Amino acid sequence: MRGRSSKREQRGGRNCVGRRGRSRGGNYPNNSLEAPKWQQIAWGKQMSSQDATVDSVLSVFAAHGHRFSARNVATAAHRIAKIGRKQSHRLKQDNRVKALATACLNSLNDFEAQGLANVTWAFATIDIDAPALFNAIADVALTKLDG
Repeated sequence: MRGRSSKREQRGGRNCVGRRGRSRGGNYPNNSLEAPKWQQIAWGKQMSSQDATVDSVLSVFAAHGHRFSARNVATAAHRIAKIGRKQSHRLKQDNRVKALATACLNSLNDFEAQGLANVTWAFATIDIDAPALFNAIADVALTKLDG
């Protein structure tokens, strides 16, 4: 087998079996702080439900945002802007929105193009003053375009 590497060697020699013998194939996150995929889906559905309010989305983020995937961070931002675009004055004063902006900034390299677009639209729509976020989004977008 010279010249050919095994699948295990291609993965860096690690065994990719997660808890309880399940394969990591989508069931468990790459980041140890990130919640499992099933939980990410549940939070995404909760934030995207027709009954969701700005406060309910921000409450889910405040309670679990530190375990959100990049997709859920972008979803939270999008939902807050979509539901609360007429509440921008109140949202500017909410510390949870500031924490969400920081989470977006920290997740920028993990966003897909749609996530970048959603976050940009969300913070522009609710008129949040976040120049560091917008500048970083522009940098990441240019990198992805050049990539």
